[in-house]
Amino acid sequence: MNIIQIVGAAVGLIIGLVILTFLAFNYDLASILATGSETLSPTVPSVGRALVVYSPGLSGAAKESASKIAGDLIVKGYSVVLAGIRSSAAGSSIDYDVVIVGGPLYWGKLSSSTGDYLGRLNLKSGAKLGVFGTTGASQFTEADFKSVSAQVSSLRGGMTPPIKLILTGEVDADCAALVSSTLE
Repeated sequence: MNIIQIVGAAVGLIIGLVILTFLAFNYDLASILATGSETLSPTVPSVGRALVVYSPGLSGAAKESASKIAGDLIVKGYSVVLAGIRSSAAGSSIDYDVVIVGGPLYWGKLSSSTGDYLGRLNLKSGAKLGVFGTTGASQFTEADFKSVSAQVSSLRGGMTPPIKLILTGEVDADCAALVSSTLE
């Protein structure tokens, strides 16, 4: 092989990797594997039922945040179903008192699977809804928050539930704050 062929192959490989990375983020390919669910019970008498639905994203940060949110709800006395966004448990949200949905943010917007789920979500009358996005960063911009708020509002017919962007290094506090604001 001469040098031109080697350089051409390297450039082709780099372009291919960039395209694959773009597709993985843009089409939220990690959500395809989010088919599991588990039921978690409080140690005190239950005050209600909660559903926490997550799209894991490529890093798994959203699943970690969803688990912490489920733990906070259990402490508050809720029976919780923690469900991947493609699970059968995520498909039946009408029987819950509290539903919290989230996933990764890509380019300042909720992942496609999270947005699709919020758009078709059916809640029973009086149910509380919360939304979270994981950023993989230690800070976010006001523009990111406004973008997510506008996206959620348009998907929920103008309703804007409590929204929290979960920051790296602030996961416990951010998850607890979302649960508190959703239950208010």
